[in-house]
Amino acid sequence: MYEMTTTIPFTEAGADGKLKLRAAVAMMMNCCQFQEYQEKAFCAFLRAHNLAVFLFSIQIDFSRFPSFRETVKTAVKIYGCRSIYGLRRITMRDEAGELCMISNATGAFFDIQAGKAVKLSPDDICLKFDEAEPMECLPRKIPVPAGNGYAAEPYCVMKSGLDPNKHLTSPEFFAIAEDRLPEGFTFNRVRVEFKKQASFGEVVTPWIYETADRMCVCDLRGEDGQTCALMEFSTANL
Repeated sequence: MYEMTTTIPFTEAGADGKLKLRAAVAMMMNCCQFQEYQEKAFCAFLRAHNLAVFLFSIQIDFSRFPSFRETVKTAVKIYGCRSIYGLRRITMRDEAGELCMISNATGAFFDIQAGKAVKLSPDDICLKFDEAEPMECLPRKIPVPAGNGYAAEPYCVMKSGLDPNKHLTSPEFFAIAEDRLPEGFTFNRVRVEFKKQASFGEVVTPWIYETADRMCVCDLRGEDGQTCALMEFSTANL
C-alpha cells in the first residue's frame, strides 16, 4: 500500500469550493505512480522486459467531494494480476477517516517495443498483493446507449495536456467530458473505458448520449472517428 496526505489547495477547488473532478483523478493517478516507484523489484522487472502499465479502465464512486483547505489521505492497494491486467483499489479519506471516494482501476501490461499487451501471472511481477476494500465493481466495458447522440464542443489536444509519454493525461479526459455534460446534471459515479491514446494536435469530439435513468455517456472520438475513451456518468445508491 502507498498513502499520501494532501491539503486541498485553492487552485484545485472549483467554483463551489469543492475539489475538482480533474484534480481528484490526478491525485489518484499520482498516488498510483508513487506506489509503483517505491516497488523497486517491480520497476526493475518492467524495465528488463520493456513493459509499461497503461490505465485501461477505472470506476470512481464519490461519497462526497472534499473542500478547499481540507486535508485528505489518498491510498492505493494493488490487489491482483489477471492475464494482461493489474488491479488497483484507490481510496480518498478525510481527517476523520471517512471515505470520500473509492475507485477500481485496471491497468494493462504493455510491451513497448512489440506494441501489444502482455499476459503476466501474479508470480511474475514481484509484488505482495493487498486485500482490496469492498466496492461494487461494474464491468470494464461501457455500452453506448441506443439512440442518437449529439456532438458537443470539440477539444484540441494542446501541449499543456500531455504527459511524459506525450499522450493526453487521464485527468484531462475527465475534464473534457465533465465540461460538456448537460446543464444541471449531477453524478456520484464515473466509469471510463480507454480505447486509444490522444496525441498533440488531435481534435477530439465528445458525443453525448443521455438516458431516461439519469445516466450520461460521453464518447470521446478522435479525428479518425475512433473512440479514444468512453465515459459514463451516473447516480448510484452508495
